[in-house]
Amino acid sequence: MKSKILVINTNPLLNLVHAGAVVPGSINRVASMAMHAEGKGVNVARVLARLGHGVILTGFAGGHSGAWLRDLIRAEGIEDAFVDSAAPIRVGFMASCGQEEHPTTVLPHGFPVTTEECAALVQRVAGLLGRVRLVIISGSVPDPVANSLYAEILSLAHAAVIPCWLDAHGLALDMALASPHPPALAKPNREEYEQSRHWSGVEELHISDGEGPIEVIIRYEGHWRVRPPVIQQVNPVGSGDCYVAGLAHGWLLGWPLEERLRFASAAGAANALRQDVALITPDGIEALLDHVMVERQA
Repeated sequence: MKSKILVINTNPLLNLVHAGAVVPGSINRVASMAMHAEGKGVNVARVLARLGHGVILTGFAGGHSGAWLRDLIRAEGIEDAFVDSAAPIRVGFMASCGQEEHPTTVLPHGFPVTTEECAALVQRVAGLLGRVRLVIISGSVPDPVANSLYAEILSLAHAAVIPCWLDAHGLALDMALASPHPPALAKPNREEYEQSRHWSGVEELHISDGEGPIEVIIRYEGHWRVRPPVIQQVNPVGSGDCYVAGLAHGWLLGWPLEERLRFASAAGAANALRQDVALITPDGIEALLDHVMVERQA
């Protein structure tokens, strides 16, 4: 194992996936279905583990669905540090329809958590910081009660002198951005970036725009534009998470910026070429590296 990373996914997901097509409005009898551990942070953790890093994953995971998710992530070599919640985690469904370009996914927004469970997660994170080089907070919060969680975790990471990255949305994101210790790196999409006015405290911004170029703004260093490979997308879900994992991989290995950006963009594109989510391989990323264009902006 290379480096230890702490990934925080407060709103994980069990996704019931049918890899083939279904016909809406009818009974579909299929040969098989599979349950996948997902959620933005779970996706980030999986890719980093596949790239050889030691990963600790925490968040909320209650009920039978939470226990199943924990079994799945442990089977992938990820260290389970989840906090039990009284409520079970969300369960979604994904399948393709013949007339649609991308798979159809149905996801609940979240699940209830309590102030006591939030406090327990903060304590869990505090106890893990001494073991890691990087913290990545990824995904939405499951309940409005948890909106202040990300700001609290950012303060803990700042006190421990550990960089903390953030990829989230909604009020939890706004509170984190407006906190005394904003994230060292954030990856909003274009809509999220335009909806908030609090980005000035973030040292490094990666603004994605679907299949379009990624705008990278680094304080005191400049702007870059990253053009992903031109591909025929199969399923773009999770590509942003793979991009973040690729960035972290390069950062942990001490790569120069342009090499990190190239690898991250190739990782996102490799994911979009597959129907499954965040199951990319190093070979799949390597095959796309030469097709990424990184341009420094004047």
